[in-house]
Amino acid sequence: MKWTLKKGKKRDLFQYTQRKLTVTYTWLIVLFLALFAIIVSLFFLFMAYREQSDSLRSTLYATEDGRVVVPDLAFGRSDELYFYYVLDQRGHVLAGSDAVPQLGERNRARMAKWQPDGDAFRLRWQPEEAQRVGTMTVRTDDRLLFVGAHPIMTTTGPATIYAAKDVTFYWDILRNLLLVFILILIVFIIAAVKLSAAMSQKAMIPIQRTFKHQQQFLADASHELRTPLSIMNTSLDVIELENAETITPYSKEVVSDMKEEIGRMSRMLRDLLMLARSDAGSVEFEMAAFDMVPKLRQWVLAFESVAQKKGIALRTMFPDALTVKGDSERLKQLVYILLDNAIKYTPEGGKVDVGLDPNPRQWRIIVRDSGIGIAETDQPRIFDRFYRVEKHRSREEGSAGLGLAIAKQIVVAHRGSVVLESAPGKGSTFSVEFPV
Repeated sequence: MKWTLKKGKKRDLFQYTQRKLTVTYTWLIVLFLALFAIIVSLFFLFMAYREQSDSLRSTLYATEDGRVVVPDLAFGRSDELYFYYVLDQRGHVLAGSDAVPQLGERNRARMAKWQPDGDAFRLRWQPEEAQRVGTMTVRTDDRLLFVGAHPIMTTTGPATIYAAKDVTFYWDILRNLLLVFILILIVFIIAAVKLSAAMSQKAMIPIQRTFKHQQQFLADASHELRTPLSIMNTSLDVIELENAETITPYSKEVVSDMKEEIGRMSRMLRDLLMLARSDAGSVEFEMAAFDMVPKLRQWVLAFESVAQKKGIALRTMFPDALTVKGDSERLKQLVYILLDNAIKYTPEGGKVDVGLDPNPRQWRIIVRDSGIGIAETDQPRIFDRFYRVEKHRSREEGSAGLGLAIAKQIVVAHRGSVVLESAPGKGSTFSVEFPV
């Protein structure tokens, strides 16, 4: 399994949250406006459909002395009627009238194919047409027709009344209404972004204030507690020296345990102070060019004795020279964290390899171990503060779960990235990449 901590600048949590809130507020405002536009449009369509269907139904059902009333459309459309036909089942015309006679044959042919069992309505788009009639050319514009059908029984058998109304006017209204809504939506989006940004910024003020107070408290507490811990450690040294001959083995073991716990607390406070200062942006990185190879050899050499005690083979693979730009002290801290974890979680007789890979575009520090490995579910969280994969073992080893969180801060400050390849029982490989 491979997991990557992407490179880039340190992300400001508050700016990120504010942007998320701005986007959320904007989408909510736009969503409500879009829902309003949809509801208004649907209401308009419903009202137009009901009005036109009632009007068309009254035309379809119109009778006089038991006979169907056929409107005369020869000299213009009556009540916006476009055509009116009474067709038998074979499509023969029993009665009819057209507002545009030249298109009557085509309209009747289309209607003859539609023979519903009961009353039915449908929309039909009639595109622009030009038809030559003698020396004249008849042109019709694009029209939207609302067509109704009503089956009847005549003396000659079943027939169907077809009537169509020109509802292009309503289509134009709807189209213009949608254009207006789109323009309003654009204006509202611009206004919503500005309003949402102001709202999110105002909402973040108390959170930022509380977080800064918490950061300050953490930094102050970490700094103030270092002094009493140093005094306690010194006092224990004095006790050991003054009572070296009379102290019992049990008391000596207790003093040793106390010194170990004080050391663990001191390291934790140092790490907490570093993270608190990093969050506050007060940690300064002194970037300078230097040869990485001799520095890395020296840093790895500091872990030789620890590795030998566990019977771990500590192997290196470095080029002759590699000039890099960075903060050597922070990079030293990064290498120490990776090596400490590698040796800590590698059983006796295992191997830890440290490599330095030069590249024209980027250089890499590689730390590979043959240890217990990291489960896939734990890999995305190992850089979180106080997160420990094996909590009981980490506590026994004196780990507070801050090492990799500090390593992350160092890598991000150098605009680098970390690639982790690991599997339970197969060891882990940390590949830290830095731009040249």
